[in-house]
Amino acid sequence: MRNNASINNDNDSILARRHNAAILLENSKICPFRWMKNLYICFYCDQQFSDPAILRDHNMLNHPAPSVTQIKYELGKLKKHELIKVDITDVGCRMCNEHVIDFSNLKYHLLERHAINIDPKSSDGLLPFKVTRNNFTCTICEQKCDEYKSLNHHMNVHFQNFFCEHCGIGFITPDRLRTHSLSHETGSFPCGSCDKVFRSRNAKNEHYATVHKKVKRHRCPHCSEMFRNYFQRNKHVSSVHGLKLKEFRCNFCPKVFTLSGKLGVHIRTVHLKLKRHACDVCEWKFYSKSELKEHMVRHGGERKFQCNVCKKAYARKYTLREHMRIHENDRRFVCTVCGRSFVQNCSLKHHVKVHHPPPSIKTITAFQDVLT
Repeated sequence: MRNNASINNDNDSILARRHNAAILLENSKICPFRWMKNLYICFYCDQQFSDPAILRDHNMLNHPAPSVTQIKYELGKLKKHELIKVDITDVGCRMCNEHVIDFSNLKYHLLERHAINIDPKSSDGLLPFKVTRNNFTCTICEQKCDEYKSLNHHMNVHFQNFFCEHCGIGFITPDRLRTHSLSHETGSFPCGSCDKVFRSRNAKNEHYATVHKKVKRHRCPHCSEMFRNYFQRNKHVSSVHGLKLKEFRCNFCPKVFTLSGKLGVHIRTVHLKLKRHACDVCEWKFYSKSELKEHMVRHGGERKFQCNVCKKAYARKYTLREHMRIHENDRRFVCTVCGRSFVQNCSLKHHVKVHHPPPSIKTITAFQDVLT
C-alpha cells in the first residue's frame, strides 16, 4: 500500500508539472525543442536545425499560437520523467506582447497580469537554456561549456531528481542515472571482437562502438557530416568551413586548449598539482586512474604479454612492443655524431655519454686561448 501511494504521488506530481508546462508554452514566447546529435528539433513539427536562432525564428513564424490540445499531444510523447527543453532567449508574454525580464518572473506576470491559475513556486517540468551557435552558457550559474552536449549534461547539477546509490551524484531522469550507473560496474568485460578486456561494461561498449562498429556520433554543427571523435570533427570545421575553433586559455600559462575539459585537467595536474588517486599498497598518489593502474603493475601485476620468440613475459603491452624491436633489429635511435644506431633510446644515451661526452670547461678555455 505504501508503494502504491508513492507511485500515485509521483504520477500526480508529473501531471502537475505537465499542466504548468502547458500553461507556460501556451501563453509565452519561450521556444520548446528536442535535441539529437547536434541538431535542434522543433517540438511541434520535428523540423531539424543546426542553428538555434533559426529554430527560434521558425517557431515564431510557424507556431505563433500553439493550442492547448497540440501542446498536450506533444507533451504526451515525452518519457515519464523527461523535462521539456526550452530556449528562454525571449520569454515575452503572448497575451499582451509585454517583454518579461526573465524566466523566473514569467509565472508572476501570468498570475498577476492575466489571472492565469499557476503557482509561481511550483515545478514546471521545463529545462531552460539560452543557446546560440557558438555560446553555451548555463542560465542558472553562468558556467560556460564548449558545446550543447556538455551544457545539457551540466544541467544534472541543478535538477537532481534521481541519485546514484554508489556516489551520490544526482541526475535529471532515471535514464541518465542508468547510463551513469554503468560506470560503477567493475569486473572483467572482454570485447567479443578482439582480445581487449575492460574494467567496466561502459568502457567495453564505448570501445566496441567506436573501434569495431566505427559509429560516428559527432555531427558537425554546420552541416550533416558525422565523425567518430571530436578531433576529426574539429579538423573538419576548421578546414572545410574555415571557422576558428573556440579556444580555452589557461590563466596561469600560455597553454591553449580546444576543449574546456582538457583545460580543467591541465589546471588540476600542472598548476594545482592535485593527485587524487592513491595507491593502497605504497600510498603513492597520481593525477589519473590510468597512471595509478600503470603503477599497480609494480605490485605484482600479471605478466600476460609474452614474447613469441624468447618467451619473456611483460605486464604491459607497450613494454612487449619495445622488447620486440630487439628481435626485429629495429635500430631507430641514431647517434648524430658518429652515425651508430641502437634499438633502445637508453642504449643511445649510454653510447653518447661514454664515446661523445661534452667538452670540459678546461678544454673549452684552452680552445678559446688558441683562437685569441
